[in-house]
Amino acid sequence: MRGNLIAVGRDYGLRLVILIAVLATFLVLSKGFRGPSSLYAILESFAFVGIVALGLAVTMIAGELDLSVASMAALMGVIAIEMAQFGLVVAILSATVGGFLLGALQGWAIAKLGINSLVFTAGSLILIRGLAYVVSNNAPVVLTDFEISDPLHVRFATYFSPSSVIAILLFIVVGIFLALTRPGRHIYAVGGARSEAIAAGVPVQRSLTLAFGISGGAAGLAGAIACLKGGSAAPEGFPDLLLLAVAAALIGGIGLYGGVGNIWHVVIGVAITGALTAGMATLAAPSYLNNLVLGILLVVLLVADFVIMQAARRRRLARLRQIVAEEGEIPADALPVGERVGTS
Repeated sequence: MRGNLIAVGRDYGLRLVILIAVLATFLVLSKGFRGPSSLYAILESFAFVGIVALGLAVTMIAGELDLSVASMAALMGVIAIEMAQFGLVVAILSATVGGFLLGALQGWAIAKLGINSLVFTAGSLILIRGLAYVVSNNAPVVLTDFEISDPLHVRFATYFSPSSVIAILLFIVVGIFLALTRPGRHIYAVGGARSEAIAAGVPVQRSLTLAFGISGGAAGLAGAIACLKGGSAAPEGFPDLLLLAVAAALIGGIGLYGGVGNIWHVVIGVAITGALTAGMATLAAPSYLNNLVLGILLVVLLVADFVIMQAARRRRLARLRQIVAEEGEIPADALPVGERVGTS
């Protein structure tokens, strides 16, 4: 029991402290933050930035990064508006499935060609943005019947909307997929130790295809919900979405080098960024100040993670030196791959 608590504290402690500090700060500074609207706004952030951060986190766990999510959200938002004439469900499903298929195509190409995902998706973000201009005929598209999107504006139980409920359900499904299914474990294996995963027969191409498909589908879903709620879509939409989603994933504790993090890290990261944004809004602070604080917070957490990782590595090596001194040898599995040391 104690070991489990220590592990939870190590994995989530710092982030939870920051989340509590952010909430406490705005509760003291802003009376407006104390009302139900702030919690509603935080939950709504899960339905946009949160969904995109969730998809990005899957590619990061796989040791990759999808830079095209903002363009994907814009393109699929346009498609959702165009498909809204067939009903709200059809519009959302069209954007989600379209994003999944286009994202999966990217993942397949990255794995098949062996191209770095940063390079590939840097190109595809431009290509997909161009497609958004083509599909929209280089102009914003608007709903012909605004009543179609009315169900998305319903607010129930004070704090929830259909959008936030969809986001919560998606987090649960993806969390179960990553933690309890074989394809999910394969994604962790591909990100954590790709050479060993290949040697063990893990299907790398299939795993990357699935990871990028999830990222594309999540971006498509988020873009569809945002555009349908707003009643229009623009091909140049969501310019800051990529940075916000990456910041949320990193602040939550998803590792940049693959194989690190889980769904709770994304939840905490989105909660922190959502609380920060909602709090700044109640103070009527300019948007650049919110970005400044978010950037400072991200840098502090990345430095803290590095320091903690180095301290843990030094403790591990000290323990191994003690084993060598006492027993004259190091157990074969005492060090992770890449940190094998010789003994004399």
